[in-house]
Amino acid sequence: MRSETTVIREKTAADDAACAALLRRVHARDGYPLFLPPEDVAGFLRPESERIAWVAEHDGGIVGHVALHCPPEDPTLSAASTATGLPPDRLALLARLFTAPEVRRAGLGRALLRHATGHAPLLGRRAVLDVGMSLPKAVALYESEGWSRAGELHIPLDEGPMLDLWVYVSP
Repeated sequence: MRSETTVIREKTAADDAACAALLRRVHARDGYPLFLPPEDVAGFLRPESERIAWVAEHDGGIVGHVALHCPPEDPTLSAASTATGLPPDRLALLARLFTAPEVRRAGLGRALLRHATGHAPLLGRRAVLDVGMSLPKAVALYESEGWSRAGELHIPLDEGPMLDLWVYVSP
């Protein structure tokens, strides 16, 4: 992948189908996200709490995605609030970061992470995130970018396994 042909731009409704297809591929290959509701992938990618999202486009195709969410209540925001001393309404949840398997190891995930993290202050917020404890490559990315582990969460799902997550705060 050559970076000059890759663009990070704001996601539009026209990108929804391509993002859903990419997320299904990533989930089948990597198990991310740890829980993907098969009947509502579109809702998972565009929840009500989404404030802004971006896609990475390479040669006309969607190869990456990241979003900032501002949910009214969220266990990750609560844990990050305790760690940072900031109220939850001053935090933004960096979420839905994924890249196409064929473009990995070229810095795209890092670029998407930096893009969203840099945008959070424009919303008057600090970026925080949660990541599955079973996803060491994602953990390594966040830590290499200076994110600090702020806690852990164990969230039972209605159906399926427990979600075991690390909570991180941006530098």
